[in-house]
Amino acid sequence: MAAVGVVETGSVGRFTIARSWELTPRLISAFAAGVDDPNPCYMDDVRDGGLVGHPGMAFTFQWNSRHIPDETMDLETGRMGVHAWADIRYARPFRQGDVVTAQAQTIEVRQIPPGVLQVQRVTMRDSRGEAIAVMDTAGIIRGARTNGPDRSIASLEPQPEPSPEPGSPVWVASILIAPHAAHVYTECADIWNPIHTERSVALAAGLPDIILHGSATMTIALREVVNRSLGGDPARVARLAGQFRAMVIPGEEITVRSLEERETPGGRAIFFDVLNAAGQPAIHRGLVVGR
Repeated sequence: MAAVGVVETGSVGRFTIARSWELTPRLISAFAAGVDDPNPCYMDDVRDGGLVGHPGMAFTFQWNSRHIPDETMDLETGRMGVHAWADIRYARPFRQGDVVTAQAQTIEVRQIPPGVLQVQRVTMRDSRGEAIAVMDTAGIIRGARTNGPDRSIASLEPQPEPSPEPGSPVWVASILIAPHAAHVYTECADIWNPIHTERSVALAAGLPDIILHGSATMTIALREVVNRSLGGDPARVARLAGQFRAMVIPGEEITVRSLEERETPGGRAIFFDVLNAAGQPAIHRGLVVGR
């Protein structure tokens, strides 16, 4: 077991546990309900072609396949971690009847001023072994240090950059986050951390109240992008990325802004952000690429 506050660079290259899910109508519609997204693609199981799985389900697959069973990291060190960013590339949509197996590999560990940055690459495959989606996701273990030099075994995919001065937002949506939103998302997405649902735990951790999951905030923003900029068709989502920043408190309002939309060689790039009730960026440098 590593010492408290120490992250071993030897974890680079190691794989997490693999988990599998059958995408049933119940699983698909429950996730969509968890982010208040009633799009018939997720709800009407008599539609031609069956249901489309919400692109945000990638967060469920990542969360539940993130553990390395023989991890040597001290538990107290692990609790110091915060989600930093995510970048998901979709080869095709998730669909009803898919059997999705997710497994991650640690691809980078490096020292940064706030602590240690760890990056995992999560591959989500169907029953034929073909990749449906790949997520690169990073966490920062605050105040930690590495036990050796930085290590990396893979490069990150470059992203299109927004214009230096994009002008006025293309559209703006103000959304009230229900007081029970984190509880509903926790159960529907199967993503549980007590700081999101138990006020006593959140307060003990130094938070002002329970906070909404960053993945829920990003998925709610994606809902607005799909409906406002991609014709309500989630199958057009080829990429979703963004940085997790300020807290969102259930019961307060967020603002989703499409800052710029333009065609790129990889598809239609939609640059967005999400502001919390205090006007702070909850999602920074948000990106959706549409087919």
